[in-house]
Amino acid sequence: MEAKIITLLEELGDGLSRKKLKKLALEEGDKKEFKAALSSLVASGRVVEDEGNETYSLGAVEEKKEKKEKSKKKRERAEEEEEEEGKGEEQAIKSKKKKSAVAVEKEEEEEEEEKEVQQGESEDVGTGSVKNLWKNGEQAWRDGTLDAEYLSRNPDKITRLFCGNLSLSVTEEALKEFLPGIVFIKWQKDKVTKEFYGSTFLEMKDPRAAALAVMQDKVKFMGRPLKIYYCPPRPGDVWPPKGNSYNDGPGNQSNGSGGTQQRRSKTPRPPGCKKLYAGNLSYSIDDETIVDFFKDCGQMVGLRWLTHRDSGEFRGCGFVEFSAPEEAEKAFLLDGKELLGRPIKLDWTL
Repeated sequence: MEAKIITLLEELGDGLSRKKLKKLALEEGDKKEFKAALSSLVASGRVVEDEGNETYSLGAVEEKKEKKEKSKKKRERAEEEEEEEGKGEEQAIKSKKKKSAVAVEKEEEEEEEEKEVQQGESEDVGTGSVKNLWKNGEQAWRDGTLDAEYLSRNPDKITRLFCGNLSLSVTEEALKEFLPGIVFIKWQKDKVTKEFYGSTFLEMKDPRAAALAVMQDKVKFMGRPLKIYYCPPRPGDVWPPKGNSYNDGPGNQSNGSGGTQQRRSKTPRPPGCKKLYAGNLSYSIDDETIVDFFKDCGQMVGLRWLTHRDSGEFRGCGFVEFSAPEEAEKAFLLDGKELLGRPIKLDWTL
């Protein structure tokens, strides 16, 4: 009967009422036997009686026994898991030993080749590799990371160059005479105003002509030190573009029929406009200089310089905005006035 009571408390949980516990236990004995067994369990401490609620729970002895049993099972599971893990490692070692010496050697060679490739790719960045110079040419020029031997030998056979800091009065004939071997010139112009930025992309007839041109970097041409560096086309780009050997010159705007027309006239002033386009600016201009230039016109509330999307280089133009339309109108009267040695070109814009 004692075993039955203990089992019922284990299965149904603590806090069983005397009535329910008696009803379930009497299936295997009589009332006297149940009463004697329950009294014995309470006296031994194996069952605890809550006299107020007339309920019974397993005592400390049974709790310790239960905890001990759980701890034993947990230890057994840990030992089983450790044994399985050991078997897995042993199997992996056996599998590795089964590989032939040739297979192991081949794996080592492949790993070494992969390391060499990764190292080569790391060393290529910014050092003159064709696949990087199309995007790093500007930075390489600024940092001076291309040594004199590379510049003069042109080992990657590059024929496309960037040429900047040109005079706005430059002509195709003059540039071709100064840099022999040019077969195509792409003049960089503002998409809206068609004004020349002072920079170009050049295609040279061969790698040797390109190298000779690059050696003219920082040499003065028409009073300005040139900026020339290797700039291969972006992968997938068609270069040079199909068509004429030269696109429209720096001072002209195409009219679509092969001829040229004069530069566009000034834009009519939009009602209440407070913003101006400022072009033909010196490449050495800064915020303080242009603010000072317009200081007598009113309060400048906005300034944005325009740069090339690919290289980030200043395009020689920007936008200025004033706090009132009359201030912008006063500033517009400075159109053509010299700023840092160049006549500023102003126009209305939204």
